[in-house]
Amino acid sequence: MISSYIKENNFKAEKGEAKSIFANKNVKNVVLVGLGEEEKYGFDILSNTIADVAKRLRDNSTESFSIFLESFNNGNFKDEELAEKIALSMLIGLYKFSDYKTKDKDKIKYVKQITIITSSSKDFQNEIVYASVVADAVSKTRDLVNIPPNVATPEYVAYYAKELSKKPGLKFNVFDDKQIEKMKMGCLSAVGKGSASKPRLVVIEYNGAAKSKKKVALVGKGVTFDTGGYNLKPYPYILNMKDDLGGAAASLHVIEACAKLKLPVNLIVVAPLAENMIDGSAYRPDDVLTAFNGVTVEIKNTDAEGRLIMADALSYAASLKPAAIIDVASLTGASTVVLGSVGTPFLSTDNELRERIRNASEKSLEKMWELPLWQEYEDYIKSDVADIKNIADEPEAGVIIGAVFLKHFVEELPWLHIDIGTTVWSKADKGILTKGGTGATVRLMMEMLRDWK
Repeated sequence: MISSYIKENNFKAEKGEAKSIFANKNVKNVVLVGLGEEEKYGFDILSNTIADVAKRLRDNSTESFSIFLESFNNGNFKDEELAEKIALSMLIGLYKFSDYKTKDKDKIKYVKQITIITSSSKDFQNEIVYASVVADAVSKTRDLVNIPPNVATPEYVAYYAKELSKKPGLKFNVFDDKQIEKMKMGCLSAVGKGSASKPRLVVIEYNGAAKSKKKVALVGKGVTFDTGGYNLKPYPYILNMKDDLGGAAASLHVIEACAKLKLPVNLIVVAPLAENMIDGSAYRPDDVLTAFNGVTVEIKNTDAEGRLIMADALSYAASLKPAAIIDVASLTGASTVVLGSVGTPFLSTDNELRERIRNASEKSLEKMWELPLWQEYEDYIKSDVADIKNIADEPEAGVIIGAVFLKHFVEELPWLHIDIGTTVWSKADKGILTKGGTGATVRLMMEMLRDWK
């Protein structure tokens, strides 16, 4: 039947092509999916194609369907890898955010069941569980980014993190604005002062390995809304600034997923939370702030606030002497200039971390690219009145300058900085992406921590 259809209807199997054949009253339809040229076929094409087809079926009111596993394998994949990628791609691709819709909610379409059909004798249970947990972490990260900023305030996110930490294996602590001041976190305190919603510092621990094994510190930027402060963002750049908590959102759900999967790693998440607003107590250009580690910072632009709250969080994480520090932050709009919306830039001081992120990038399908930390860039943030200033005088090498600034707060520890300034948000429904928050770095971090030794 399929061969006849292909011959009679000129099905070319081009990438993204999908045709439905009526079979019989039991099966109803067989959907043929094109994967394009075989020599170009890989997990990336598989992932986005399978997600797109799942969306089409859902939008056509299909509530359940099956996938024939072997038909997507050209002999270059292990069946276990294939099953995991298919499950993860469909679950992520079918994500919808409709919490604030009040009309026609009964008309919103969902897929209720997906079956993977295979001739293999393997049960793929571990792969399906992993895919489900990671997809859930991506979806929750997207939810937290998509929630309106009048709801997702620093206090809200801190309470959310507390509830999340009630899961077995997690320990939670939070510092309020008064404690943050007492801890001499002058940067986080200053950024949050202009808002009625005061800053918080969330710390969550997971211990899945031996006590003797040092923790990995994951620091996620959590600016719940960024007006730019006195350097106010103009329209339309102020839109979607609720996505500035993407790093914190990802970090919270990564540690939850690690606990669910009982990964053999010790992890600590540090999430600084603040809202960058304007009132009589807001910080100003030319102010000098003192960070947790004693470094003084001259403020040249209040819209470079993310690196300030990260400075205190990173130096706090460094004081715990972890095995490595990884930070995730929607730090710069300059990341768009570097890689567009396709990939995420990273910078690191450690060869082992570079190797880890490259391997995780390949496995997770989150595209990453390294930028340099050359010594010459240090001169860009030298200050006349303080140790450093928070931006350079000229708008060049923005991603690198942001990282050079953060490097002053990690001591000599192995460190990896990931700038999701662009990839935290999607403007289109395409492949595994939907409009809004993307859940950037969740899949990447899970692949890194999955294999951590």
